[in-house]
Amino acid sequence: MRFIIFLVITGALTMSAGAAYFFFGQPKEDPMAIEMKALEREIKTVTPAARRGDVRAQHRLGHVYGDANPAFRDYKSALKWYRKAADQGHIGAQYATGNFHANGLETGQNYHRASEWFLLAGGLGRHRDAQFALGDLYFYGRGVPHSYGQAINWYKKAAAKGHPIAQYVLGLMYREGWGVDDDLVEAFKWISLALPNAKIIEAYDTAFKPVRAREKLLLRMNRSQLERADKLIAAWKPQW
Repeated sequence: MRFIIFLVITGALTMSAGAAYFFFGQPKEDPMAIEMKALEREIKTVTPAARRGDVRAQHRLGHVYGDANPAFRDYKSALKWYRKAADQGHIGAQYATGNFHANGLETGQNYHRASEWFLLAGGLGRHRDAQFALGDLYFYGRGVPHSYGQAINWYKKAAAKGHPIAQYVLGLMYREGWGVDDDLVEAFKWISLALPNAKIIEAYDTAFKPVRAREKLLLRMNRSQLERADKLIAAWKPQW
């Protein structure tokens, strides 16, 4: 009798599972498990080329390990592969390596070492994020001598390529005369060019208020200055 009851219960459970599948479809896999499997597949695919010395594969592995979901992130492996690509001259990997040193990820925080990697990536007018990072180091005197002159030099390089935060900071420096003669026309030009990316700028530093900064400049400028600024804004194009 117990055996018969067992068969009835088992059959009912089987029918219930089948009915659930019919009505609701196959149970969904955990999103974290799906993400982990995708990460493992990409690592498995890219690693052989990276081990053979392929610089793009090495940079890709650094990105995969370093920018993964925090639950799977592996800064040690990321730095390892970024460094291999950086040593081969990959400017994106050089910038990333500099960031690891600047932020103390898998290495002691060392702004001077960061500046060396940023210089490699940003020199010769190349990586705009590295150029902006160098500008920041000189502006605050981190790992390099404090110098508004050097800061504005690097901010200009990044701003010329369309880096929004560099454009905004450059506008502030022209407004205040930090490392350059004060120039309201140039200040208005750069802050106006940065304005479409106001959210990015404010996310970088909550003290940055591009809309308010531009409004304050409007109150200080005469018609001739505004006309000159408008012409410069209309003529501006990113320079790579």
